[in-house]
Amino acid sequence: MFKAARLFLLFLFLFCFSFPAFSSDDVYVAVSPGIAPCVEDIYSLFAGAGGGPIVFVKEATGPLAQKMDAGAPFDLLVAADPEWPAWLAERGKLAGLQKCADGHLVLWAENKESCSEEKLPALRIAAPDPETTSHGILAAGYLTSAGLWEEGLVSKKILISRNALHAVLAVQAGSADAALIPESLAIGTKGAYIRLAVPPISTVAGLNTAGASETARAFFRFLLSPEAAGVWKKWGFEPAGAPK
Repeated sequence: MFKAARLFLLFLFLFCFSFPAFSSDDVYVAVSPGIAPCVEDIYSLFAGAGGGPIVFVKEATGPLAQKMDAGAPFDLLVAADPEWPAWLAERGKLAGLQKCADGHLVLWAENKESCSEEKLPALRIAAPDPETTSHGILAAGYLTSAGLWEEGLVSKKILISRNALHAVLAVQAGSADAALIPESLAIGTKGAYIRLAVPPISTVAGLNTAGASETARAFFRFLLSPEAAGVWKKWGFEPAGAPK
């Protein structure tokens, strides 16, 4: 009985401290790190037009969705993955789900020599985790179709990273030669990249059903505005535009 109580308290402690310290005065927007530079650029326009302050929380879509499901106070989720937001909507945690734009997977490297599909079999490749990220799923599918996935995992020439940003960091640290990442992240990162012939993936957004601030609601609308469309394009996306 005593042991069970101790285990329960340990679980409660770990659960509570799995979240960062949130303030009730702040507006939190959860965003996938691979698309964060674009979303923050859109926010700059929003703030310049009089929009209120926002705190961005950046993590892979899967963990963000799981934390939101467990009660993390994210007012708005902007995800480079339609599946996890759909899961949250089915569980009654996310409302008003809308597609913002379609994005693309690219091969990125710090130099042009390593940025080549022909050279992939000889390269060490960093890819986001396919268990928690949509671009990881795309990367795994692309490498599988190229006949490199299984062999690469065994030979450790494929490095599974926590998310797209960590894949970039792996290359910059010398642990990999190239990375499969969202085009928006490649655009904001020094180096070379090529867009890959894989289906685009939708970036979607939705509001917390437990309550979202007016600032979050206004930013949600702004993501779908004509003003934001130009920024989506600048970062390699095909904007969806305002919902009909």
